[in-house]
Amino acid sequence: MDGGPSCYVTFTLAAPQKGISCLNLHLPEGPPIALDTPPAYAFLRATDNNLVLFDISNPQKKVKEVVLFDVSNPSRSCYRQPPADLFVYKAGGPRPSVQRLPPFAEYSRRPFLTGYVTTGILQLAKDHYIVADLNVYPKRKGMRAELCVFNSETGKWKIIPKLDPGNGSQFPELWSTDNVLAYDGRFLCWVDYFSGVLLCDFSKNIDAPSLCFLPFPGGKEYRGKVRVERYFPERFRSVSISQGKICFVHIDNDFHDRVPGRCRRCLEVRDRKRQGLQQQTPKKITSWTLNSEFEWKLHRVINLDSLWAQDGYRDLHIYQRLPEFPTISLDDPDVLCCLLTEEEFDGNGWMIMVDMNHARLRSCESVGVDAHANKFPNAPKLSTVFSKYLERPTASKKGKKKRKRKANR
Repeated sequence: MDGGPSCYVTFTLAAPQKGISCLNLHLPEGPPIALDTPPAYAFLRATDNNLVLFDISNPQKKVKEVVLFDVSNPSRSCYRQPPADLFVYKAGGPRPSVQRLPPFAEYSRRPFLTGYVTTGILQLAKDHYIVADLNVYPKRKGMRAELCVFNSETGKWKIIPKLDPGNGSQFPELWSTDNVLAYDGRFLCWVDYFSGVLLCDFSKNIDAPSLCFLPFPGGKEYRGKVRVERYFPERFRSVSISQGKICFVHIDNDFHDRVPGRCRRCLEVRDRKRQGLQQQTPKKITSWTLNSEFEWKLHRVINLDSLWAQDGYRDLHIYQRLPEFPTISLDDPDVLCCLLTEEEFDGNGWMIMVDMNHARLRSCESVGVDAHANKFPNAPKLSTVFSKYLERPTASKKGKKKRKRKANR
């Protein structure tokens, strides 16, 4: 790490579709750390193919802040808290490797690499990748975007300023990145669940990538206060990649239409008044896919009434609850996984798998009390094919042949 300590990482590997593989950080034993010093920890930022981007905080680092000095204009110099150390784990082949990226030391009036959900990694070729961080901020005329890009071929960081969507569209006001995905070996896709997807194409020129902003379909608009405070946009919206396509799913809800600050009892009274209207307008789960012309195409629509009426749902003995935190399967865009809870943000919970093609509840698994904390802790979960590059320890060929001879006897 930057401050000197060394460490190593391992993966707790789960079988595909059977569990969650975890990145583990192992630090050497050393002198006790002061009680007011937080421990070092690793945070998984992004994955693509056999690459994993993660960072490690280093509480023993003596430098508490860095001075970014602009020689040409000293008045522009500023102080920045240094970002955590970034590492790239590469799996596969005879021997996995871990590379520590050089620290980002360029001058910038805007902080880079400080957010956990704004940094992505993209594998352009077998031994060539980039790491990019997006910064979107307001200007006098609309919004402005900048990129901070690390190129593995040059081993250097570079700031790419004044990015402009090339499809004639404008960045939405109050942009905030909720997720970043690698797509098609060309694109990094930054997602604002209240706005849309920003596709950045690095295939032609890394130093001057082309941008394209795609607003979400459906015509849903959100108030400024909701977009500033965020209010859990991932509860009812998600963007993922399934079978090589970008998929967007939206669950109808009124959560983001509520007036912030209202007391819970006031909301319950208002909800009871709206109950008759809600019964007349049933809620739906809708999914779209992005076609080759970069247009959203309606994929599936299911009525939640048909889901609530099924025997598997009735066996739960709960009210008609909205599914939350939707995730589309990597292998099948018609398979949707969601969380159900007895009450909002509380109570017992179940992970359900829904067949979007036939509006059928395929499976239901209990996750116990306080489901949000159990299934959605303060750690990232990335749907990825990375696990297929990890190899379990295997016995030697000689041992296998010996066991085979014994079995034949």
